[in-house]
Amino acid sequence: MNNQGGWQLVGDAPEAYEKYIVPAFSGAWAKDIVERAALKKGESVIDVACGTGIVTRHVGACVGREGRVVGLDINQVMLDKARRISAAAGWDVEWKHGDITRLPFPDGMFDAVLCQQGLQYFPDPHAALMEMRRVLASDGRMVISVWRPIRYSPFYATLHQVLEKYVSADAARTLASAYKLGDLDSIKPIFEAAELKVLRARLVIKQMRCPSLTEFFYGGMAASPFAENIMALDDSVRDEMLRTIKRSVSEYMDDDGLAAPMEAYVLTARK
Repeated sequence: MNNQGGWQLVGDAPEAYEKYIVPAFSGAWAKDIVERAALKKGESVIDVACGTGIVTRHVGACVGREGRVVGLDINQVMLDKARRISAAAGWDVEWKHGDITRLPFPDGMFDAVLCQQGLQYFPDPHAALMEMRRVLASDGRMVISVWRPIRYSPFYATLHQVLEKYVSADAARTLASAYKLGDLDSIKPIFEAAELKVLRARLVIKQMRCPSLTEFFYGGMAASPFAENIMALDDSVRDEMLRTIKRSVSEYMDDDGLAAPMEAYVLTARK
């Protein structure tokens, strides 16, 4: 793939992402990263690796119509979904299909550069940060989030195990790639090499919430790169996968469904 990582979605995956992943956890994390960016009315902001635009939409509410909001992603089907959502709501967002190492903007264009859970997927994180630094204003700020190691997200730690057992090692590796920059000792040197000063690195813990674990398993998996692999399994195998997950995360279940923790680092940096 050309400067893109392993978490590429196709077909109906963006619809499933908005229906299952956004309400379960992605929406809450998006709100968090935008709040930490402390955006102001009229500012110019780019959301890199924007996906279906959940972060971008929060940005728009902060900077208002006098600001400039850009969402950029290399995954065309995700951008198509983002455009449909913003058009239906009447939001003024520029959606750009592009490569993180060749951003189609001049130097210093943006007051803020945001990237929620994208850095770990870029084949060259250093090159990605250098390009994000290039388009950042001299007094601007960059806010980036990356998951901590997968063991700190119990649902996905269990999913990793069942993918390896019932699907394939490749599917398990694809999931694990979301967590490969999971510690500060791995992250901070990349920022330093890109001549970025990390002002603050915050460990943030939130809950993954979904009322039906069964529905989330089948619906959420449709929003994954290994959806076809799972659907190709015999029904009995998928049922056994779900039973295994339910047993493993039973201590995180309450009367409202799954309430499992997820942990990430959120880093704020400047030039």
